[in-house]
Amino acid sequence: MAKETGGGQQQPQGGTQRQEGGGLHTLYATPIHRCIAQGDLQAMKSLLAEAEAYLKEYGDISAAVESLRVEIAKREYK
Repeated sequence: MAKETGGGQQQPQGGTQRQEGGGLHTLYATPIHRCIAQGDLQAMKSLLAEAEAYLKEYGDISAAVESLRVEIAKREYK
């Protein structure tokens, strides 16, 4: 989910963004946990569908994050 700002614009909170159905959602742990805490079953199902579509298209980003960590460590070591 994304943070709503004035004028209909949405400010992303960080993480992976997907444009679906006219809304911008950030697929990131905090918005997912917030959605769960709100308890809106339809919103949870919608967010899950977006997350599953992202995973199907792009895969799990944890390997990419680890590669990023390695590259940062290499450059900091020099």
